[in-house]
Amino acid sequence: MSVIEKLKTESMRLRKERDPLAPKLVFALSEIDKVGKNSGNRATTDDEAVKAIQKIISNIDQTIDLLPVNSSTSYDLQREKKILSGLLPQMASDDEVRELLKEILGDETPKNKGVAMKVIRDQYGAKVDMKRAGEIVTEIYGI
Repeated sequence: MSVIEKLKTESMRLRKERDPLAPKLVFALSEIDKVGKNSGNRATTDDEAVKAIQKIISNIDQTIDLLPVNSSTSYDLQREKKILSGLLPQMASDDEVRELLKEILGDETPKNKGVAMKVIRDQYGAKVDMKRAGEIVTEIYGI
């Protein structure tokens, strides 16, 4: 089941239960749909949906940092974050990234960092932290 389908299912469940978080998931769905609509009036891909959810979670984290610790708003945002985080696929681990680089590039150092980063992005898409992947490439190849 895709991330979008999981989010739709969870949103429907919360709406049926009349949960106060239901409108926030509907908003997340609209943000995800907007990505594809703004990029050629097409359906949003799963990788784009993952990135959109990650951005929403990042915004939630920033908002939580600004709120008093035990406020009710903070509690609601923590719940929303937990639901959205639960929808995301498991991210690629550091070991998986290292194994991929050894498998595809072997011991040969790539011409530049971009070559290795493209290999990682092509394999994992939005399921990898590209900042951390860049650190791993630098660690392995020294570029």
